[in-house]
Amino acid sequence: MAGTDDAAETNDDAIRVTARGVVTREEDDGRRGDGDSDEELLVERERDPAGEAFYRPLGGGVEFGEHSRDALRREFREELGVELAAISSLGTYEDVFTVAGETQHEVWRLYEADIAASWPYEEDAFTATEPETGEEIACVWKSVGELEGDGETFYPAAALSDL
Repeated sequence: MAGTDDAAETNDDAIRVTARGVVTREEDDGRRGDGDSDEELLVERERDPAGEAFYRPLGGGVEFGEHSRDALRREFREELGVELAAISSLGTYEDVFTVAGETQHEVWRLYEADIAASWPYEEDAFTATEPETGEEIACVWKSVGELEGDGETFYPAAALSDL
């Protein structure tokens, strides 16, 4: 779940592999008054070098020799202090992009997962902490409709239509 400085931690010729967890909850926000519920995704809110907000599923880098499923468990344990349950693969996504003038190449292993603890589902927003840097990570629940809306950026973009 590390922040936008992830790119600075990689070398120019490396492909960064990440494991990300798609955690969902059903939510009736009471504002519509229709009793309908929307599925919401737990996402981290980050800022790119230009200061523009973007969202992505929680997770982080896969270490050499580590299975991506284990990396996902480790990231949630380290940064949120929670265990994951019912982990299943959603797919693999790949992107080559430019951040601050530097070309980056990432492969994302996406997993659907449940958090074993109840507290994250009860909060609309909370903060996680990157243990290596002390960086605070803003975690929020957003509906797919909100993430598809104008002005919102979600990564990996290709995954949003698959959710």
